[in-house]
Amino acid sequence: MLNRRILRVKAMQALYGYFTAVESLKEVSREGLKELHALDPAKHDFSDKALFEARKKLAVKLFDQNHLKSAIESDEDVEQEVLENVQAAIEDFQKKASFEAKHRKTEMLKDAHQIYDTYIKFLQLPVELEHREKLDNEKRRKKVTPFINNMVVESLKSSEIFNSEIQKRQVSWANELDEIKTWYRNEIISSEHLASFYEGTVDSENFVQEVFKKLIFKSENILIYLENNNLHWSENQPIVKSMLLKTLKVVEKEGEVVLSDLTKNGEEDFDFFEQVYNGVIKENQLLDELIESKTQNWEVDRIALTDLVILKIALVEMMTCPSIPMKVSINEAIEISKQYSTPKSKQFVNGVLDVLSNELTSTGKVRKSGRGLIDNK
Repeated sequence: MLNRRILRVKAMQALYGYFTAVESLKEVSREGLKELHALDPAKHDFSDKALFEARKKLAVKLFDQNHLKSAIESDEDVEQEVLENVQAAIEDFQKKASFEAKHRKTEMLKDAHQIYDTYIKFLQLPVELEHREKLDNEKRRKKVTPFINNMVVESLKSSEIFNSEIQKRQVSWANELDEIKTWYRNEIISSEHLASFYEGTVDSENFVQEVFKKLIFKSENILIYLENNNLHWSENQPIVKSMLLKTLKVVEKEGEVVLSDLTKNGEEDFDFFEQVYNGVIKENQLLDELIESKTQNWEVDRIALTDLVILKIALVEMMTCPSIPMKVSINEAIEISKQYSTPKSKQFVNGVLDVLSNELTSTGKVRKSGRGLIDNK
């Protein structure tokens, strides 16, 4: 199941990608302005080189000072051509940055929802393996065929709710039948962990679970294939595995397919997910100012980007999620920094958030209610 920490991590990854892309867009804009204001030996007098260099520097300076504004502000006298070029560069940058923010958000949400699709697809795998076993059995006439007539497989095949989800989400192994054939013949049948089932020395009651626990989620060859075909497989695997095994245990015990929920609180968790992402994008300048005010020895652009994003997510939570206790936001940020940032990041993140949480509370910028009032001292 997707918990909120995982959602925070996915928001962090999306925001990290966004901020990295924005820096690249800025650099492209700067280079474009330099090119526009560069001296062309074929058109210009070389004696004007200093003038052109000054225009280049001024254009880049104006862009850096105004790239987040709707109109250019400057105390200097600026040539109209330079102003127009910088304004055009700013508008182009803002348009591309806005597109990047929407694109990263779409991909973030898509990735999270695809975890459920992957879960449904893997729940379908035993049925595909049974079909493979039937085809092989027609040729080889094996004595023991644990997929065929397996209670779990039959329950999956007959479950209306499960088959409805397959149709609804359009998930299928149809394009990967060769892989299934290879896994069945080279991995499953030959697996030492599954030997007792194929030798008929144990009952096949737990067979499907064992296939997943001892093979599918551990086989190097299968994992390489899955990682190559799913960018986030390594981090999504524990979620898919947990949901899958939970469902299979119920099927084995009760003979009924009860599908797992993707999140504990449904749409509420995804609302939180979007709120955090949107909040960081919208209030990025304010967040930079808050962080910079408490890191006197560090300019914001010198702080590791991962730490910066973790801090911003926590601050948005504090200011826009009244039902989340302050300590929860801080502790989650610390735990994420332990896993995804540098060894010293947890102390840095904890120190900055501790000071800012007290300041934001005392100035009334943070107002908690309900469960959010717990442990905020």
